[in-house]
Order: sequence, then structure tokens, then C-alpha cells
Amino acid sequence: MTTITPFTTATDERDELSTAVRRLLALRHDEGAVRNWMEFPDDYDRGLWSELATGMGVTAMLISEEHGGAGFSAADLAPVFEEAGRALYGGPLLSTVLATALLQASGDESACTRYLPAIADGRITATVALREEERAAPSVASSSAHDPIATRAELRDGGWFLTGTKTDVIDGCTAELVIVTARNDAGTGLYAVAPVEGGGVQRNPLATMDLTRKQARLAFVDAPAVPLGPASGASAALATALNLGAFVFAAECLGTARTALSQAVDYACSRRQFGRPIGSFQAVKHRLADMWFALETAAVVLDEAVQGIDRDGEPAPLDTEHALLACVEALSVCAQGNISVHGGIGFTWEHPAHLAYRRARSAQTLLGPLQRHRDRLSDLAGLRPSG
Repeated sequence: MTTITPFTTATDERDELSTAVRRLLALRHDEGAVRNWMEFPDDYDRGLWSELATGMGVTAMLISEEHGGAGFSAADLAPVFEEAGRALYGGPLLSTVLATALLQASGDESACTRYLPAIADGRITATVALREEERAAPSVASSSAHDPIATRAELRDGGWFLTGTKTDVIDGCTAELVIVTARNDAGTGLYAVAPVEGGGVQRNPLATMDLTRKQARLAFVDAPAVPLGPASGASAALATALNLGAFVFAAECLGTARTALSQAVDYACSRRQFGRPIGSFQAVKHRLADMWFALETAAVVLDEAVQGIDRDGEPAPLDTEHALLACVEALSVCAQGNISVHGGIGFTWEHPAHLAYRRARSAQTLLGPLQRHRDRLSDLAGLRPSG
């Protein structure tokens, strides 16, 4: 397959990490493995996850050293997610990183001491449960503290219990720890729920467009929960965690876009029509050029976000929103272009081009509607009147 060199800011350590993750996923997570695990809506390749989490320490990267982690910056996660996207990895990477970021942003030292070491060494996976049925998805563009939250938290007999339903929970059927937004009389807060330990949680897998990314509907019925930090800090913690989530998700989308472009280029060079490769035809050239331009533009934008983290220590909201929108758009352009270049066979669901296409469609709403991100980007850039 044609190799297209990533544009993102490189250091020797990040290059080595990227190479190591790519080799492991190429060995253990080829198209056959991807399709195999698509058949299990409530499970994933636990052996591969162990190698990523325990062997390579990817789950420890964002966690502080005092909680058993490596204390790396968010920028160091970019090559991991780019390679995960390239391989269409469907394990609990994004969900666990989101939950880790939310735990740390909550400022709850007791909860961090209790949960983060187990996440760091790969003993447990985690996720976040924010979206409610028939309600707008919480996203970086809007803190869930300002969205309608129906899930209730009640204090009884010295303990907290949750009742309500969350949907579209990434890896919700398998996570050993779920961070939930719920409302009590004091407002919306964050709560930690361990479904296996405490009971009171019904987990049902969802049939989604992207079968490589497992999602679930979680029904909480008097589920024992642990509050995380003060309710007044939930909004800020969510904004911080979801901002980081948007950054790593942008890197993942860029990786998948690279796969789609590589597939299209390979096919255009190998498929012959009228005695010459179809890549020599002007229409195909133009399509490939559009795909390359969208991808490299997104890579530049993501690189700016990486440089900002290296400079300031955390993702800047303006850079993150720009990167997310650019990378999701690049994935959409490359995924659709890949199908078009492949012609008739590209339009069959069984063709590998559709794996990236399904991922691209899912990316449009995974972190909230794109229009909300566009609106927030406009606000951050000062492009919309304040009135």
C-alpha cells in the first residue's frame, strides 16, 4: 500500500511511538480482524488492548506520575490516535482517554487515587455517559451542564444512587468504570459508576452506522455511584475533558483519512482501463487531488494544535475546534472519494472502502453536531456578533 508520510509535528520519541503502534496494529488488526470484531457488538480484542495499554502504556500517557501514569502531554497522544485511526481500531481507546481526562479535570483527588492507577496499567477500561435519549449531545461546543439532564442522582442512606438512561455511550457494554452526568437539587454533577461491582445498570449494545466503534444504551436503576468533585465544577471539567477529546479524535480522523487516500491511490495506480491506469484519467486525478488537498490542509491545522500544546501545555479551544472540523471534513472527503475512485466495487458494503466511509459518517455526530462546533469556532475566532 502507498505510504503517505504524516505531517504532524515530530519528535524522535513520537516518531518511535507512532512506528511501534503502527507495527502492532498492522500485525494484529488487519481488515480481517476489523471485520471479525464487528460481529461482537459487546466485546473487543482484549489481547490487543492489553498490549496497547499494558505493553505500550498508552493509557498511562495522560495520567500524572503520582497516580501511576507517565505524565505525558496531550500532544504525545496524537500519533497514537492517528495510527489507531489508520487501522480503524475499535477498542476502548477513545472512551478510556475521555474518561481519564474527565476524572483528572474533576479535581477529585480521592477518585483519581482510586481509579487512575487501574486505568494506567490497563486493569480497567472506562467511558463517559453524557448523551440522553431525544436530547442534544453534550460536546465541546456546549457544556452538558447547560443541556437538559434527566438522569437523577439521589442521596439515600449515606450513598448516592442514579436513575435514568444514557445513550450512544462509547464502549458502554464493556467499560468497568462509567463517568455519568446526573442532576440533583444542587445542579448537574459528575458521578462514577462501576457497573459490574454495584449493579443497577442495564447495558444494551446499539446497532450503529460504524460497526467498528461499539456504542451502548445504559439504563441506570438505583445504580450506586460516587460523586466526583463539587457540582459547581462539573461544567468546567466537562469543557476541559471534551476539548482534549476533540483533539485526539481529530488525530484519529486524520489517520482514517490517510487510509482512505492510500487505498484510492493504490487502486488508481493498479487498475487499468483502455490500456492504462485509471489514475491517468483527468477525472480521477482531480478526485485524488481534492482528497490530498483536504487531508494535507487538515494535517496542517492539526499540527498547529500540536504546536500549541507543546508551547502552552494544553489544547487551546480555538485550535482544537479548528482541527476537529478540518479533520472530520478531510475524512469525509477522502472516504467518499475512495468509494468513487473504486467505482462499482467501491459501492458494495463488503469492500474495505466502506469501513472508512462508515467511520466518516459516524464522525459527523460522535462529539456532538458539527454545527455546534462551527458556531463555537466562530465565537472563539470573533467571527460572530456578540449580540
